[in-house]
Amino acid sequence: MIFQLLTSLSISLINMRAKEYGDSVIAGMGAVTRIISMGSLMVFGFIKGFQPIAGYSYGARKYDRLRETIRTAIIWSTVFCAVFGIAAAIFSKTIISGFTKDDMDMIETGRKALIANGLSFLLFGFYTVYSSLYLALGKAKEGLILGACRQGLFFVPIILILPLLWNINGILYAQPISDIISAVITVFMGVHLHGELDLLRRLTE
Repeated sequence: MIFQLLTSLSISLINMRAKEYGDSVIAGMGAVTRIISMGSLMVFGFIKGFQPIAGYSYGARKYDRLRETIRTAIIWSTVFCAVFGIAAAIFSKTIISGFTKDDMDMIETGRKALIANGLSFLLFGFYTVYSSLYLALGKAKEGLILGACRQGLFFVPIILILPLLWNINGILYAQPISDIISAVITVFMGVHLHGELDLLRRLTE
């Protein structure tokens, strides 16, 4: 529920900031949001299959199987995100042009935003695996914190402050910057989590 609320909040904040630059910017950002959401939903579908396997392995103390499950989930989700994101970036103008015929301002805004969001989408699978993994292991607090990073803890202050400093570019690149920061936080939390799992594995041997 919290994740859905944060998603709605992020869209509202983007529209609020984009409104200052006209309807073309709102439309362009709206198109980018829809495109990236398509990729996100596919990753979430994959993660729904990953979570129970991770949870069962952890509960059964099959830590080697859990490690393999995490590795497989990261590889395949990242491969998909790379293909989807790079394709979105390469064909950004063609994709955005499908949403309008004559609004060149919208196409240019959407093109720039889609390139940035497409490239940062490469990190989405890695980030989502770990945010879902914490929940699967019963670590609700950590899962909530990590899950709220991308469109809450980092995105909200970025979208509120960055446009004041960087004008329209602050809107176009707010989500990619939030993605990068969230991925960095995920690395640190993931290293700590694997340390805990390695300790548990050694204790059960």
